[in-house]
Amino acid sequence: MSADEKIRCDVFISYRQQEPDKSWVRKVLVPGLEQRGLSVLIDYRDFRLGPPLVELMAQAVEQSRYTLAVLTPLYLASNFTNLENVLAEHLGLENSQNRLVAVMRETCKPRLGMRARLWLDMTDDEELDDNLTRLAMELKQKPDASHYFNEDAVN
Repeated sequence: MSADEKIRCDVFISYRQQEPDKSWVRKVLVPGLEQRGLSVLIDYRDFRLGPPLVELMAQAVEQSRYTLAVLTPLYLASNFTNLENVLAEHLGLENSQNRLVAVMRETCKPRLGMRARLWLDMTDDEELDDNLTRLAMELKQKPDASHYFNEDAVN
Protein backbone atom coordinates (compact mmCIF):
# COMPACT_ATOMS: atom_id res chain seq x y z
CA MET A 1 0.00 0.00 0.00
CA SER A 2 1.48 3.36 -1.03
CA ALA A 3 1.54 6.43 1.20
CA ASP A 4 -1.20 8.01 -0.94
CA GLU A 5 -3.48 4.97 -0.41
CA LYS A 6 -3.32 5.48 3.38
CA ILE A 7 -4.51 9.10 3.17
CA ARG A 8 -7.95 9.42 4.78
CA CYS A 9 -8.44 13.18 4.74
CA ASP A 10 -6.92 16.46 3.63
CA VAL A 11 -5.88 17.86 6.99
CA PHE A 12 -5.48 16.94 10.64
CA ILE A 13 -5.81 19.94 12.95
CA SER A 14 -3.18 20.16 15.69
CA TYR A 15 -4.32 22.68 18.30
CA ARG A 16 -4.58 23.23 22.03
CA GLN A 17 -7.85 22.15 23.63
CA GLN A 18 -8.07 25.22 25.87
CA GLU A 19 -9.85 28.52 25.40
CA PRO A 20 -9.63 30.61 23.31
CA ASP A 21 -7.90 28.17 20.91
CA LYS A 22 -10.54 25.46 21.30
CA SER A 23 -13.55 27.58 20.31
CA TRP A 24 -11.78 29.32 17.42
CA VAL A 25 -10.61 26.03 15.90
CA ARG A 26 -13.95 24.25 16.33
CA LYS A 27 -16.31 27.11 15.43
CA VAL A 28 -14.29 29.09 12.89
CA LEU A 29 -11.36 27.16 11.39
CA VAL A 30 -12.91 23.71 10.89
CA PRO A 31 -16.22 24.97 9.39
CA GLY A 32 -14.31 27.45 7.22
CA LEU A 33 -12.08 24.72 5.76
CA GLU A 34 -14.96 22.28 5.29
CA GLN A 35 -17.03 24.95 3.50
CA ARG A 36 -14.12 25.26 1.08
CA GLY A 37 -14.27 21.56 0.24
CA LEU A 38 -11.64 20.07 2.54
CA SER A 39 -12.01 16.92 4.61
CA VAL A 40 -10.86 17.69 8.14
CA LEU A 41 -9.77 15.25 10.85
CA ILE A 42 -10.08 16.66 14.36
CA ASP A 43 -9.75 14.94 17.71
CA TYR A 44 -12.98 15.85 19.51
CA ARG A 45 -15.27 14.33 16.87
CA ASP A 46 -13.07 11.86 14.95
CA PHE A 47 -10.92 10.09 17.55
CA ARG A 48 -12.42 6.91 18.99
CA LEU A 49 -12.78 6.72 22.73
CA GLY A 50 -10.47 4.26 24.44
CA PRO A 51 -7.26 3.86 22.40
CA PRO A 52 -4.06 5.51 23.66
CA LEU A 53 -4.02 9.18 22.66
CA VAL A 54 -0.46 9.01 21.31
CA GLU A 55 -1.46 6.22 18.90
CA LEU A 56 -4.50 8.21 17.73
CA MET A 57 -2.32 11.27 17.14
CA ALA A 58 0.21 9.26 15.12
CA GLN A 59 -2.55 7.69 12.98
CA ALA A 60 -4.10 11.11 12.37
CA VAL A 61 -0.77 12.49 11.16
CA GLU A 62 -0.14 9.45 8.92
CA GLN A 63 -3.66 9.37 7.45
CA SER A 64 -3.85 13.09 6.64
CA ARG A 65 -2.24 14.78 3.67
CA TYR A 66 -1.25 17.64 5.98
CA THR A 67 -1.07 18.40 9.67
CA LEU A 68 -2.11 21.99 10.40
CA ALA A 69 -0.51 23.49 13.50
CA VAL A 70 -2.49 26.37 15.04
CA LEU A 71 0.26 28.39 16.72
CA THR A 72 -0.54 30.20 19.96
CA PRO A 73 1.26 30.53 23.30
CA LEU A 74 -0.98 27.72 24.66
CA TYR A 75 -0.05 25.49 21.70
CA LEU A 76 3.66 25.99 22.31
CA ALA A 77 3.30 25.08 25.99
CA SER A 78 1.80 21.65 25.21
CA ASN A 79 3.89 18.50 24.87
CA PHE A 80 1.11 16.76 22.93
CA THR A 81 0.90 19.41 20.21
CA ASN A 82 4.67 19.43 19.96
CA LEU A 83 4.60 15.67 19.41
CA GLU A 84 2.00 16.05 16.63
CA ASN A 85 4.05 18.54 14.67
CA VAL A 86 7.31 16.63 15.21
CA LEU A 87 5.58 13.49 13.87
CA ALA A 88 4.36 15.43 10.82
CA GLU A 89 7.83 16.87 10.18
CA HIS A 90 9.42 13.42 10.49
CA LEU A 91 6.88 11.79 8.17
CA GLY A 92 7.49 14.58 5.69
CA LEU A 93 11.23 13.92 5.80
CA GLU A 94 10.68 10.18 5.29
CA ASN A 95 8.49 10.84 2.23
CA SER A 96 10.30 13.95 0.90
CA GLN A 97 7.12 15.95 1.38
CA ASN A 98 6.04 19.05 3.23
CA ARG A 99 3.41 17.52 5.54
CA LEU A 100 3.29 20.28 8.17
CA VAL A 101 1.57 23.63 7.60
CA ALA A 102 1.21 26.27 10.30
CA VAL A 103 -1.04 29.24 10.96
CA MET A 104 -0.18 31.90 13.53
CA ARG A 105 -3.38 32.54 15.49
CA GLU A 106 -1.74 34.53 18.31
CA THR A 107 1.66 36.14 18.29
CA CYS A 108 4.19 33.74 19.81
CA LYS A 109 7.71 32.44 19.23
CA PRO A 110 7.69 28.80 18.07
CA ARG A 111 10.65 26.47 18.38
CA LEU A 112 13.39 26.84 15.78
CA GLY A 113 12.05 24.10 13.46
CA MET A 114 8.71 25.88 13.26
CA ARG A 115 10.26 29.34 12.90
CA ALA A 116 12.14 28.07 9.84
CA ARG A 117 8.82 27.58 8.04
CA LEU A 118 6.63 30.10 6.28
CA TRP A 119 3.29 30.21 8.08
CA LEU A 120 0.04 32.02 7.44
CA ASP A 121 -0.67 34.95 9.76
CA MET A 122 -4.27 34.55 10.98
CA THR A 123 -4.08 36.97 13.89
CA ASP A 124 -6.36 39.57 12.22
CA ASP A 125 -10.01 38.47 12.10
CA GLU A 126 -10.76 41.10 9.45
CA GLU A 127 -8.63 39.06 7.02
CA LEU A 128 -10.20 35.74 8.02
CA ASP A 129 -12.12 35.00 4.82
CA ASP A 130 -9.13 35.68 2.54
CA ASN A 131 -6.83 33.70 4.81
CA LEU A 132 -9.18 30.70 4.94
CA THR A 133 -9.38 30.73 1.14
CA ARG A 134 -5.58 30.84 0.81
CA LEU A 135 -5.15 28.12 3.42
CA ALA A 136 -7.71 25.87 1.73
CA MET A 137 -5.97 26.35 -1.62
CA GLU A 138 -2.66 25.35 -0.04
CA LEU A 139 -4.13 22.28 1.67
CA LYS A 140 -5.64 21.04 -1.59
CA GLN A 141 -2.19 20.78 -3.19
CA LYS A 142 -0.01 17.70 -3.00
CA PRO A 143 2.58 17.93 -0.22
CA ASP A 144 5.52 17.72 -2.65
CA ALA A 145 8.58 19.31 -1.07
CA SER A 146 10.14 20.07 -4.47
CA HIS A 147 7.45 22.63 -5.39
CA TYR A 148 7.74 25.81 -3.37
CA PHE A 149 5.39 28.09 -5.27
CA ASN A 150 1.67 27.81 -5.91
CA GLU A 151 1.22 26.91 -9.56
CA ASP A 152 -1.31 29.73 -10.05
CA ALA A 153 1.16 32.29 -8.64
CA VAL A 154 3.97 31.50 -11.09
CA ASN A 155 2.00 31.48 -14.36
